[in-house]
Amino acid sequence: MNPEPSIFTGGGRLIVGGVLAFLAGAIALVVGGAAHGRDAFYAYLSAYTWLVSLLVGGLIFLMIVHAMDAKWPVALRRVVEGVTGVLPLAVIGFIPIAVGVSTIYPWTSPSAIVDHEAQRLVEHKLPYLNTPSFFVRAFLYFGVWLGTSYFLRRWSLRGDWAPETTDKPRFRAFSALGLPPVALAFTFAGFDWLMSLTPTWYSTMFGVYWFAGGFLGAIALLVLATYGLQRGGMLTRVGSSHYYALGRLLLAFTIFWAYIAYFQFFLIWIANKPHEAAFYAPRMKGEFASLSILVAAGRFVVPFFALLPYRIKQQPGTLVPIAIWILVMHWVDMEWLVMPSVRTEGPVVHWLDVAALVCVGGAALAFGTFRLRGRPIVPKNDPSLETAFRYGSV
Repeated sequence: MNPEPSIFTGGGRLIVGGVLAFLAGAIALVVGGAAHGRDAFYAYLSAYTWLVSLLVGGLIFLMIVHAMDAKWPVALRRVVEGVTGVLPLAVIGFIPIAVGVSTIYPWTSPSAIVDHEAQRLVEHKLPYLNTPSFFVRAFLYFGVWLGTSYFLRRWSLRGDWAPETTDKPRFRAFSALGLPPVALAFTFAGFDWLMSLTPTWYSTMFGVYWFAGGFLGAIALLVLATYGLQRGGMLTRVGSSHYYALGRLLLAFTIFWAYIAYFQFFLIWIANKPHEAAFYAPRMKGEFASLSILVAAGRFVVPFFALLPYRIKQQPGTLVPIAIWILVMHWVDMEWLVMPSVRTEGPVVHWLDVAALVCVGGAALAFGTFRLRGRPIVPKNDPSLETAFRYGSV
């Protein structure tokens, strides 16, 4: 059995780089926001929902493997816990959205809506779409996500120093019972933060659409984090079979995302109701028509054909670029969801959007790396760890 470095002590450059990226992005947002206030808020919303979907997608993946008592993900579990460990930062990151809620969401001022029929529909939804309940629900979402991730991470770390506390049935039961509230919170957060940007529109599939993209992005992030740790001399016993398992998940959820995206569009198109078509209409004309084509091709066509070959999914050298592409296209998808609400005539991507992504991404990178430091990079006392490392070789 090859020795496995146990304590993660690196990441200093990542922390410094993340902090610098955060500061640069934040300064650009503040300066740009002085001249383009609405654009700055929407740019931040796009980047923020991109990040939260990755974090909660990672949490759902962690809970699924616990509920299934899956063996091979044990080798990567601490990396996934590192991703979910960024969730406390997402609570702080919600502050700009709370400050700009009246600027971002048109349902906060229904009297300002010009179209009388649209105004009537929005007023009908005011018992749900109102500012106090918006904040109460956000508090509940974060409470569910943080509470779940806290206990899973705490029990996992405790097992590193006290083997007798490694209680697999407890992980399994807690995850199985916790998956419904975590998933429901994720679904309704998508309704509140993204779907309500077009308050006259609704889709029961929208929460699944956001979940599919976030879960896919979380697996892509796991590929990148695992590869980065291996380059730093950690996770040396993670092999091609583990990357192949992650590659299969990338392919499967690329197809699942495309299935949800297509049928959401198809059902709305075939029904041909004006208040339902209101979401797609601005995305089918002008510059956003090109962005719609890019989302379809970039989120499905390119990764689908790239991930089909067996060998590509086994080799990190070929899987990592695909994972990066998926993460970038997930952000483009968030841009597609958010920006037609503020820039009906374009541009599709503003420099503030990039600044917001750098700000949010840099903060998450620094915070997540910091929380990993000084901790074992694998759950060393987990009874399934050796089986996990030998995955594919037995």
